[in-house]
Amino acid sequence: ANDPADGINYLRNLPEEARQVRAALEYAEAQGLCEFELRYNATLDDILGAFQHPKLKGRIAVFHYGGHADSYELLFQSSPGSLQRIDARGFASFLAEQRTLQLVFLNACSTQPQVDDLLAAGVKAVIATGADIPDDWALPFAERLYAGLAGGSGLASAFRAAEAALRAEVGEQEWPW
Repeated sequence: ANDPADGINYLRNLPEEARQVRAALEYAEAQGLCEFELRYNATLDDILGAFQHPKLKGRIAVFHYGGHADSYELLFQSSPGSLQRIDARGFASFLAEQRTLQLVFLNACSTQPQVDDLLAAGVKAVIATGADIPDDWALPFAERLYAGLAGGSGLASAFRAAEAALRAEVGEQEWPW
C-alpha cells in the first residue's frame, strides 16, 4: 500500500521493489523453483480473492507485503484510491487458514508486534521490522532476499546475506531487524 497523494509518506521505491521481486521470481520460475502471482496496489478484496481463487487456492507459499503498516495494522489500497486500515490480528486469522503458507514478509515499518499473532496462527516463518524502515532500505533488502531465494538459498541464509549486504551499503546504524 502506498499513498501517492501524501508527498511525505509516499514510498517512491515501492514500484521498483515490485519490479525487483518480480525479476527474482521470474528467474526462480524459470529454474522450476516456483510459480508466482504478483498483485500491485492491492485492496484487501484483491488479496483475499487471490488466496481463494481456484487457480491459487492451496498453492500460495509466500505472502509479501510492501507498504505502510504499524504494530497493529496493515494499510491496503481501497477501491476509491485511498488507504484502508486492516486489523493485523484479523488478517493473521485469515492467513492461519492458508495451510500452504510458509512465509509472510512484512516489508513495512514497525511490524514486529504482528509476528506473534502470525506465528500463533501457524505461519512457519515471518520477516518483520522492529522500527520504522527507510524506503531506501526496504528496497535493497527485499531485492537481495528474493535474489538469494531464487538462487537456491534457504530462507535463513538468504535473510542473513540480504541483511549483511544492506549493512555493508548503509553502515552499522541502529539496526531494525
